Amino acid sequence: MFAKKIIRLVIFTVLIMAFTLPAFAADSSPNKPILTVGSSTMNAQEIFQMLVSSAGGNEMMAAMILSQSTLEERTALVQQMADALVFAEAAKALGYDKNPDIAMQIKWQTTQLLVQAYFNAISTKWDFSDTALRKYYNAHKEEFVQAPASRTRHILSHTQQDSMNVAMKLLETGDFEAAALEYSRDPNSARNGGDLGWVEKGMLVGPVEDAIESAVPGSVTGPVQSDFGWHLIKVEERRPEKQLSFEEAGDEVPQRLQRYYIDQEIQKLRKDFTVTVDTEALENLGGVPAPAPSK
Repeated sequence: MFAKKIIRLVIFTVLIMAFTLPAFAADSSPNKPILTVGSSTMNAQEIFQMLVSSAGGNEMMAAMILSQSTLEERTALVQQMADALVFAEAAKALGYDKNPDIAMQIKWQTTQLLVQAYFNAISTKWDFSDTALRKYYNAHKEEFVQAPASRTRHILSHTQQDSMNVAMKLLETGDFEAAALEYSRDPNSARNGGDLGWVEKGMLVGPVEDAIESAVPGSVTGPVQSDFGWHLIKVEERRPEKQLSFEEAGDEVPQRLQRYYIDQEIQKLRKDFTVTVDTEALENLGGVPAPAPSK
């Protein structure tokens, strides 16, 4: 029975997409509530829009299914919406909507929906043609430079003695990957033989980066201490800085161009909407003082 209700809800969620805003023009009372639960109401347009937003289906298919739906089936669908509103009304009656955490989530979710709606509207004007992409690439080649990096593996231990013990085993076996899999305390890289991938400057903590910088490719360096423990490090190869061609930059070009369009839009909007930040309050946010800037 429950499965049938779920299937019915999914079907009607899709079929309702056949309705478009012009259809409401013929309604003599488009704002008249169809559903009322306590202080909450939903008119025809709101019901349709809610279902449209959750469907993402085929409008032609929706029209076909809708033509076969009975009043009883439509009433059952709205009753399921009513059940949700009953819970929401009960929550408001208990003051849950005034709870700081919930109120913040409601406010932030509303913000995200509005941001998405704005982007959906303005992005239709953005040009992502091959010509536009190549023009952006040629004007911003400095953004498409592959930084120098080192292909690196590491084995993390909790203590210096543990790290030394692993180093001794490496002298016997020479199998860094197997040792990482067995002994490393870094769960993310251990399963891949300690592989950290291509490490660029600024990606890891200072002591580890310094060790990578000074390491001889193919050899093992360490133990090196960081805030996470003790590291044995192996640099397998290095790559130099490289200017990427348009083709090599790939998806990075449209992503950068999109960021450019967004930056242009935000700069324009900031002229219309004043942004103020209370830095004094921010300095002691939540009663926690901001640390002094490092020298």
